[in-house]
Amino acid sequence: MVGDSWAAFMNGDQTITNGLKNVGHSDKKFTSTLSIAQNGAQTDDFLQADKQTDIQNIIDANPQIDIVHLSIGGNDLLGDWNVSMTQAQTDSLALAVRYRLDSIVDFLEGTRPGMRVFWAGYTYPNFEEVIEDVAPFQTFHPFYGTWSDMGQPDFITINTILNDMSDSVAAVADTDPQLDFVPAQGILQYTVGQNSPLGVAPGGTYPPQTAPLPLGYPDYPSPKSAMRLYASSFTDAFHLSPKSYLEMFTYQAEKFYQKFFMDDLYALSSGGNLDGSVTSNGIVSQELEMGEDVAGNEIAAVVSFDTQNMADTTLSKASIFLRRESIKGTNPIVNGTVQVKMVNGNFGTTADVEAVDFTETGDVSDEVCKGGAFGNNSKDGNWFRIDLTAEMLQNINSSESVQFMISVPGFTGGSITFSDATNPEWAPILNFKYGETPAEPNGINDVYSRELPVYPIPTTGALTIGVAANSIQSIEVINLLGSIVLNPSVNDNRIDISELPVGSYILRITTDEGISAKRILKR
Repeated sequence: MVGDSWAAFMNGDQTITNGLKNVGHSDKKFTSTLSIAQNGAQTDDFLQADKQTDIQNIIDANPQIDIVHLSIGGNDLLGDWNVSMTQAQTDSLALAVRYRLDSIVDFLEGTRPGMRVFWAGYTYPNFEEVIEDVAPFQTFHPFYGTWSDMGQPDFITINTILNDMSDSVAAVADTDPQLDFVPAQGILQYTVGQNSPLGVAPGGTYPPQTAPLPLGYPDYPSPKSAMRLYASSFTDAFHLSPKSYLEMFTYQAEKFYQKFFMDDLYALSSGGNLDGSVTSNGIVSQELEMGEDVAGNEIAAVVSFDTQNMADTTLSKASIFLRRESIKGTNPIVNGTVQVKMVNGNFGTTADVEAVDFTETGDVSDEVCKGGAFGNNSKDGNWFRIDLTAEMLQNINSSESVQFMISVPGFTGGSITFSDATNPEWAPILNFKYGETPAEPNGINDVYSRELPVYPIPTTGALTIGVAANSIQSIEVINLLGSIVLNPSVNDNRIDISELPVGSYILRITTDEGISAKRILKR
């Protein structure tokens, strides 16, 4: 994590580690230091050799780093803009900030072939309400000088500038496969709401979960209750509380990081009549629920996945991700042992969830975890991850769909309902990681002299090979069955696999120095 005070606060609050846990990735962590996540930093600071050396050293020392989470640019606008500026002057300032931001992104992307960068952006500040709240001592507020130097802008004015900057970064991210951005300016208006009347114009209230995402209401600030409160009892006008930073990052993680950290292939559940729940007394529902109902009957959730896009190869890992929608009574995941039954094809007589499904044994049945070891089930909207057993991995095949029945046998006192497939962002997920040993294409024992850098991975189509084009003799794309599926003419060091099906492949590159093999992932 790299950047300004927002990065510094998130570093101290452990925001990213906690946020990744909220979306089921408990085994993913972030790293940062005080020198690269620094209060008050501006874009110019990260164009200096000392900062860039610090960043490069951390990345070189941690080869497992996949992405740089970047928060920078906000102080440039807050420090240099004023309401007296013309539109042309404002545009010129914003363009200069963008040029410097682009240079930082270029540097970060170049720290390692294929390095991804996620620009965090900002939520709306709350200068006017927070500062006016301490009247008649406004001038003593630590952020009064910042607001006054900008000419005391109202909410719509400063929020419009923030939105314009965010739009410009989003436009670059649309064309740069290594840069990502999820706008979230209005996320705290959505999660917190304006429950008491805003203390300054435009006044008024709005309840939680009504502000439209991602921009919310640009004529309002982020709610004062979402801002950071200090021991000296003053409320920050620009920085968020630990809970609010976590709300913002979890929103971005659900839209980007969760799927980014999936392995070779993931599938969303089939939905419709193929997902649902069934009770021990034969009641079928399309809700994904498990636990115990009010009548004392056991409830099992049934969820189906189409695995026919899976490569016919060894699996080293597979996980089910489920999003907590609601709880009745006691949370069964916290207090019960989760049992998973798995069957290739379907339980019962049809693929639809049926009363008979409950008594089916399946191909494999096992207890997978107790107490929700992966993910975070502490609140609605968080994700729970179930890692499948080795026996289940060996029994999953790519010739037909797979169905799971998830329950907590013997548990009493409540039930949990998971989000269904209606919203693809919240749909249950089955994540696959293929075996670590690449197939030897066509039985040939190639000698791989070195592994050439190839990026970006994963890709939707375009790939660049980190070697001079004139040294490449041939390129072959090989599926995990050992068949060559693409053998393009070599014109340069780039290749397009957009026409291939989603999945994992081996890229075999023959150069003047020998043969290199690189596992790639098409999404």
